[in-house]
Amino acid sequence: MTTTEQGAPFVAGPGEGRAIWHIDNLMTFKALTDDTGGRLAAWEQLLPHRSSPPLHVHSDADEAWFVLDGTITFRVQEDEFSAEAGSFVWAPRGLAHTFRVDSPTARVLGLALPGGFDRFVLATGRPAEALTLPPPPDGPPDMGALAGAAREHGMEVLGPPLS
Repeated sequence: MTTTEQGAPFVAGPGEGRAIWHIDNLMTFKALTDDTGGRLAAWEQLLPHRSSPPLHVHSDADEAWFVLDGTITFRVQEDEFSAEAGSFVWAPRGLAHTFRVDSPTARVLGLALPGGFDRFVLATGRPAEALTLPPPPDGPPDMGALAGAAREHGMEVLGPPLS
């Protein structure tokens, strides 16, 4: 296998990466799918209190999170549990999942294996103007547009965020 097929070695240092404001959070991609030969996407994510994606499932990727700061309630299928700083959460492909930030903010390291999730975020987010949470939105996100983009990127939205 050539370096091009598997991706070249690289390092993304502190403060480096592709920063995207996605809905109410900041996602800084330390490794994009194209950087890793498709093997994974990795991001650092800063989330505000009560942030929660809709319940969804990935048909072709596993997802994992390492909680760096804060406390988050995760739901994977019917299991719901609290994860504080230092916790690791694994959601294998095909299992419905979501989460909710319970602390004032939370920070996680997220992984999608294989890569591809970053393409959804890049398609539905916007370049971050600063490495901070985005300003409050003018209104709720367009869930129809998000669900359509999710389908295009191997995900299906199944239900509302975790209340």
